[in-house]
Amino acid sequence: MIVVTVLGIALVPLSLPGTWLIVVSSIVYAFFYPYDQGQTSAYWVVGILVFLAALGELIEFLIGLLGSKPLKVSNGAIVSAFFGGILGAIIGVPIFLIGTLLGIFIGAFLGAFIYEWIVLKEVKKALINGAAVLASKIVASFFKTIIALMMAVYLIIKIY
Repeated sequence: MIVVTVLGIALVPLSLPGTWLIVVSSIVYAFFYPYDQGQTSAYWVVGILVFLAALGELIEFLIGLLGSKPLKVSNGAIVSAFFGGILGAIIGVPIFLIGTLLGIFIGAFLGAFIYEWIVLKEVKKALINGAAVLASKIVASFFKTIIALMMAVYLIIKIY
């Protein structure tokens, strides 16, 4: 359970569903062992974890969507950043330890930058918009990782 929870925390910055992996591991744990030596209902523990995982998704979505809107970044740039992040993650895999994470961030920036450059035909504005999308991605990843850590601490408290 602890190994899977740590794996879940590690997956969150990679834009993978680490918080939901923590939820699933808590459900599997509840089939075999009680939480708090039977003092706390498994439904309660899992419910709190589901709430936190959903909150993490909502925060990530809102930061990603609204974080770059003050600079009038287009929806096309945001979608391009999403696909650029996926492509960057795939390309970054061979680089030991940090390749996927760097690939996600660089790919998101390049996706937004290239889209805006093509549409706006202005390099400076495209760079600014790409940087805004990148900053939003980093902030969203940070907050979601904090939530995953909160989930892990809560689980450890309920197990021990």
